[in-house]
Amino acid sequence: MSSGDWMCVACQHLNFKKREACQRCHCPKFATPDEVSSYGMNRTEVLAGDWYCATFNCGTHNYASRTACYMCGALRDYSAMMAAPNAYGYDGSVVPGWKTGDWICNRFGCGLHNYASRMECYKCKTPRRCKRI
Repeated sequence: MSSGDWMCVACQHLNFKKREACQRCHCPKFATPDEVSSYGMNRTEVLAGDWYCATFNCGTHNYASRTACYMCGALRDYSAMMAAPNAYGYDGSVVPGWKTGDWICNRFGCGLHNYASRMECYKCKTPRRCKRI
């Protein structure tokens, strides 16, 4: 983080100093409380039906409504989600693209995927809780 960079109060996205509004949710840099609530904590938490890109080295969280990964463009892989646990090396307890012990930050408005080795969220620095994915 460079001097002058700022974190959006609505969605906790880290923005460069030059931005007057958040890159992710477009909330103004110096938003009033009413403005923040109108941008709302844009949905970043993991909800039922959301999915993770199964493309090698992607693993991006996508909303249930998406048919393709917003990061890499790969089509949603329904077969990976339906695979029988442990068939062909598939571990049903681990989200595709993740490793055992990876976790999601449960701070409201964050929801970032973190590696198992992290003891605090990479994005918002919230300490890790015991619950793992």
